[in-house]
Amino acid sequence: MRQAQSEAIGTRPIQPVVEENQPARAQRPRPHVTLFRQWNSQLDDALSRLPESDACPHELFRILATSSIDNRKLIALVRERDAPVAIVALRRTPDGCWVPVTRYIVPGFVLPSQPGRLLDAVASVGVTVELGFWRPEKEPQSHGAVRALWSEPTFGMDATDDFEAYWRKTGRWDAIRKSRRKCSGFSVGINQPGAARLIVKEWGKTWGIDGAEIADRVAAAEYMEATGRLVSILLSDGDRLVGGATCLIHENELVAQVYFRDHEYDRFDIGTYLMYLTFEMVGRFNLRGIDLGGGHDYKQRFAPAKGVKHEMRICGNIMRYQFGRAMRKLRRVTNINRPAE
Repeated sequence: MRQAQSEAIGTRPIQPVVEENQPARAQRPRPHVTLFRQWNSQLDDALSRLPESDACPHELFRILATSSIDNRKLIALVRERDAPVAIVALRRTPDGCWVPVTRYIVPGFVLPSQPGRLLDAVASVGVTVELGFWRPEKEPQSHGAVRALWSEPTFGMDATDDFEAYWRKTGRWDAIRKSRRKCSGFSVGINQPGAARLIVKEWGKTWGIDGAEIADRVAAAEYMEATGRLVSILLSDGDRLVGGATCLIHENELVAQVYFRDHEYDRFDIGTYLMYLTFEMVGRFNLRGIDLGGGHDYKQRFAPAKGVKHEMRICGNIMRYQFGRAMRKLRRVTNINRPAE
């Protein structure tokens, strides 16, 4: 459901962003980048000198940066005149992309950085990075290192909206009623101790999620759970877990995260029931609304388009970007042509 996309393949050198009230000759010097494979006291000192976000306190960022450190994690300290500009902590995905350790795990936050310097910092690392701007305070800035940019709608409702009326309009109301009846014999646990870890792990197992991402999501979920910013829903048939969901509380809204269901119980339509329970949590916790996120068409059957999320591919090294782009295409072709085992 991409609304807009642009691809830039020019060869102009990447320049840091210039403050609007400064002349062009006052451009900043090239940032200095130091790469690390593990956390250390130098990074602790730099982090303490960077602005802290309510959405992702420094403690949570440090947890994500240090979770499952291996050859697929990279931490870059970006400095200018010996002052920290940003800490860029990245995780390498199975398809070879670099993404921030916070990507779609922490809403409204990307990486700790000085105001207006996020893209400068990410571009200076020299690898291709895919950024997601999810529930951002501001729309992403323009930058010469942006190689691709796209956006798509997110879906949600305010607590004052008539949920049932919308579900009747989209034809989901009958399915919701049936799922409630079918699932009436299951136990529903809300915010049970340790539920967040269980749900994220079952989600990862159900949908075949990469282990490194699961580790980061578990670490974040446990932190949010301990600080009262996570809502977990656990559905059980006796001693058997049959479904679950985690949601975050961000800016007094319920933000959907991960969902899993036992496919042996598909006849109960557990997915629909979990979605209904998610909406129930808005009133239970006296929140002002719900955000289901984007990326999947089914969400618009439960809530209308309400916001926009942005994604971009950024790389300050045009040759490395072009090489990486060619390698990604080669991997896709290789995987398509690989015979089934």
